[in-house]
Amino acid sequence: MSDKVFFINEYFKQWERNLERANELIKNHHYHLEGILVLSCYLGAFAASRFPNLRDREAYVKIVLEYSGNREFFEQIDLLFFYQWPRSKLLDNGNYKALKQHGEIVEVLKRSYGTEDAIKTGIRYVSPAKFIENVAAAAIPGFEEQNLREKLHLFSLVELLYRYVRCDAVHNYDFPLINAGINGNGNVTYEHYHAITDTVLLETTRCVLKTLWEKCQTEEKWPHEM
Repeated sequence: MSDKVFFINEYFKQWERNLERANELIKNHHYHLEGILVLSCYLGAFAASRFPNLRDREAYVKIVLEYSGNREFFEQIDLLFFYQWPRSKLLDNGNYKALKQHGEIVEVLKRSYGTEDAIKTGIRYVSPAKFIENVAAAAIPGFEEQNLREKLHLFSLVELLYRYVRCDAVHNYDFPLINAGINGNGNVTYEHYHAITDTVLLETTRCVLKTLWEKCQTEEKWPHEM
């Protein structure tokens, strides 16, 4: 083992210890939200170290898609968010506003998947390919498929992970994908009602760490050198 690999391993062993401490926070109902915040920051740290030349969002999305081993899951489109986008904080975001015929597309989706209430208890997450297939088959007058293909990723799980977990937790200490309540013993409880749960976030962070560590070890390079 070279000296460089030794130091690389020590570096990632410390990250491994950090991750276990974050897991302890997750399991403690007093510090559950702090654990979510820490994990989202860890993903951001891995992203910045591996892709230092990319912007924060681009690096975050890239590290999750390429290093989590769960690309298919994170590329899924959240139909409920797609429906509700005009009522979201992202209404005036220029990237989202560049999507054309949002209203007409929603009406097409309702014929296949139902209303918002139906989606909440039925099929909520679909692949980009299935989404585009459903919409294209409806033959919406003036429909621009290329525009949908270019903007659809904005409604994906990885995009929601960044915008509603990474950004809201870090900047506002807000956790819109989690419902907090009080049980009969007076203790705070947390309900994860979205596909991106505490377990998913923890396992994603662990997988990113493991994959990044293995690549750095094999190539004998630090993350920013690869």
